[in-house]
Amino acid sequence: MARLHPWGGHGRVRRVHNPALFCTLVTIRFPACYPAVRKAGHHLTTHYDDEALFEYIEGTSPISRDIELHVSECEECSLEVVEQREMIAQLGTPEMWDTPPPPPRQFVIDVVAFAERARYEEQDAVSTCDAVLTGPAAWWAQRLRQAGNAYTGGMVKELLERMRSMLGTSPANALQVTALAIEIANALDVADYPCDYVIKLRAQACRDHAYVLSFMGRYAEALELTERAKRLFDQVPLPEYDLARLALVKASILRSTDRIDDAVTLVQGAADTFLRFGDKNRYFGARMTEASTLYVRGNVEEALAVWKAVEASEAPVDELTSVRLAHNIALCYSDLGRPADAIEYIQRCVAEYGMLGIEAERTRSRWLLAHALTACGKYSDAVPILRQTWSEFGQLEMIADAGLVALELAETLLLLGQSDEVPSICRDVIGQFTRAGMASRALTALSFLREAVAMGQASPSLVQHVSAFLRQLPAEQPRLFAPPPAGLE
Repeated sequence: MARLHPWGGHGRVRRVHNPALFCTLVTIRFPACYPAVRKAGHHLTTHYDDEALFEYIEGTSPISRDIELHVSECEECSLEVVEQREMIAQLGTPEMWDTPPPPPRQFVIDVVAFAERARYEEQDAVSTCDAVLTGPAAWWAQRLRQAGNAYTGGMVKELLERMRSMLGTSPANALQVTALAIEIANALDVADYPCDYVIKLRAQACRDHAYVLSFMGRYAEALELTERAKRLFDQVPLPEYDLARLALVKASILRSTDRIDDAVTLVQGAADTFLRFGDKNRYFGARMTEASTLYVRGNVEEALAVWKAVEASEAPVDELTSVRLAHNIALCYSDLGRPADAIEYIQRCVAEYGMLGIEAERTRSRWLLAHALTACGKYSDAVPILRQTWSEFGQLEMIADAGLVALELAETLLLLGQSDEVPSICRDVIGQFTRAGMASRALTALSFLREAVAMGQASPSLVQHVSAFLRQLPAEQPRLFAPPPAGLE
C-alpha cells in the first residue's frame, strides 16, 4: 500500500495524516513488511524502515509499542526519529511555505561607490561611442545593440553630450544619437540605479530629442516630446532646474509655431529659476531666448535692447553663446534698416562659427550676410553667397531653410533682371519639398510661383509673398495659400 514518506522521492502527492501540519509530502511504495533488513558491516541487522518510523511519530502505527522498544535500544533508528521530528516541526511552520517579500530598496546609498561606478560607465561609453559612431548613421543602432556594455546610464549621458557636438554639423546624425539615448534609457532597469536616476535620464533624453527636432523644424513631434519629458521630470524630487531647461526648449518651439505669449511666459519663468539657482550662464541664455521671442513677435527694438544689454553686461558666457549673441544683434540691425552695422557683426559670426566647426550656424550667418548685402543694394555680391547657402542647407538636410534661401536667390536674380534661372530654382525647391513630405499648402504656393515665372509674371514682390507664406507654415495656421492682392505683383 502507499505510505507517506517525508524525504521526497518519486510518487504522488498526498496530505499527512496529522491535519495540524497541513504540509505536502511525497509518497513512494514500500514493502508491505515494516522491518527492513540492512547490512551493517559483515552482519545483517533488522531496522524499521522510514515509513514505519514516520507512522510511529504520527501516532498511527499499529506496532507503536514494538517500535518504541526498538528505538530505545537502536541508536540508528533513534537518530532517524529525531531527524524526522525536526523536519516535521519545520514543515509545520508558516515560514517554511511563505515566500518572504523582497527587502525594501535602500535610499541611503554609498555616494562614493556610486560616483565611481558612474565615472567608470562614462569612461567606457566614450570608448564605445568612438568605435560605434562611425560610418553611416544607419549602422549605429545595430552596432550599439551588439556592444555588450552599451546599456548603461553613462552611455545615455555620453550620447546626449555627443549630440551637442553633432548638431551644428549634422542635425540628422544628432537626431539619430538622441533617439539611441531614448532607447537605452527606456531599457535601463530602475532597480539597478539609486532613487530616480533612470527616470531623470529618460526625461533628459526626451528633452534633448525634442530640441533637435525643433532645430530641424519638426515642431509637432518636438512638442510631443517636451510633454513626455515634463511627465518624467515631475516624478523626480526637486525638478525645478530641469523643468526650467525644458521650458527653454518648449519656448523655442512655441515661438516657431506663433504662440509667442506662451513662449515669453515660459522663458521669463526659466530665467528666474536659473537666477535663483545661481546659474548666471543659463540665466543670460534665457534672457537671450526671451529677446528671440520678442523678435519673432515683431518687437525688434525691444529684442535688440535685451541683446545689447547682455553684450554690455560682459556676462560669463561661453564662445558659442557669444557668437550667437552677435548673430542676433546683426539680425536686428538688418531688420531695422541698418545693414551696414549688421555686416560687421555677421562677418565675425561667419568666421567664429567656422572656427568652432558649427556648420549649420555658420550657414545661417552666411544667409544673413547675403540678406544684409541685398538690403544695401549689393545684389551681385549677395548672389554667390545665397548659392552657397542653399547648397549647404541641402547637405545638412534642413529642407525648409534651403527652400527659403532658394526663393531669396530667385528674388535677388529678379532684382538683377536675370530671370532665366528662376524656373529651374522653383522646380528644384518643389522637388525637395515633395521628397521631404512638406505640407501640400507649401507645394501649392511654390506651384503658383512657378506658373507665374513660366508666364513671365514673376516679380521680387511676388517671391517675397510666397516666402512669407512659407515662413508662417510651421505655425500650422489653418489657412490656404492665396495669391497676393492686386497691384502687389
